[in-house]
Formats: sequence, C-alpha cells, structure tokens
Amino acid sequence: MNTESRNHLAEMIHMRNGATPLAAPARLPDMEALPPSLDDATEHRLQEFMAESAELVPALEAQLDSLQETFVSLMERHFEKERFRPGNRLHLFLSAEGKLVVEGDEEDTEQACAIFSRSPRLLRRFRDLARLAMLAHGIDVARMAHTAICTGSDADGEPFPGRYHMCLKGALSHFYVR
Repeated sequence: MNTESRNHLAEMIHMRNGATPLAAPARLPDMEALPPSLDDATEHRLQEFMAESAELVPALEAQLDSLQETFVSLMERHFEKERFRPGNRLHLFLSAEGKLVVEGDEEDTEQACAIFSRSPRLLRRFRDLARLAMLAHGIDVARMAHTAICTGSDADGEPFPGRYHMCLKGALSHFYVR
C-alpha cells in the first residue's frame, strides 16, 4: 500500500485463470460450510504478532510524540533564522510521490517550501515522522482488523468492510483495499 492507502495496480489485480466471463457456479456452496478465514498456522502467527504489537504501538506512539516535538523545535529554529512567521495555519504533508506539500496562504506556503528546500535535513526528518506515523497507524489498524476477524464482528459502523472492494470485469476482476 502506498501512503494514500491505495494498492498499486500490479499488487492489487488478481487475474482469474482463463478468459471465461464470471458466472455463477452450477451449485452455490453452503455459506455455513465455508472454511474459517484463517488457517491454524496463520492464526497462531497472528496471535503472536498481536501479543507483541500490543506493547509496540504505545511505544511507537510515544517515540513519535517525542520526535514530533523535536521536529517542531527544529523547524521553528529554521523559521526564526529566516525571519519567517506564518500568518495563518500551514498544512504540511507528503504527496503520493513523496514530495512535500504545503497548504496555506500563498506567500506563507512559498516561503515554507523555500526553507524546506534549503534544508534537506528538515525534509528528511519530516519524511521519517510520516513513515513512523504510518507504521504505528498500520499496526493499530491491523490489530483492529484482527479483533474483528476473531470476534466475527458484523457491525454496520465497522470501518474495515467499507475499505475492501471487489471489481467485476471478466478476466480483469480484482480485489483491493482503499
């Protein structure tokens, strides 16, 4: 997955064997007779990971909080050095291509971008924060999804089923997470 929670085409297409169009099977299987979502070996490995990650997520989040404070101090020093005081809120994030995007007042965004372009270290630190945040978030999402699998949750408000998609298009039918 990339930072926009979109699978890359090569990673998301599951080509069907043969070119016959999708059709209903001659006899539908009994839905109650379907095998469990996970085999025993996979479930065991997931249980081990979930046990370890229960302590890992808070540690990653604490590390992230500390690094974010350090980053803000570093960024403010760069801003002071350049005599830059943003008039309004700035919104910083990385594009899908990994480029820094700064949103806000036009004059402020231009100056902030210029400061970041003159300080590769500052930009590198911001990228590291983004990666660490995605890691902590991804593990947390994995833990929630695993809990939903284990409990057999069918709640309408559950965030996971809405992110899973199936596209029916003959031999190019595929599944993806968005």
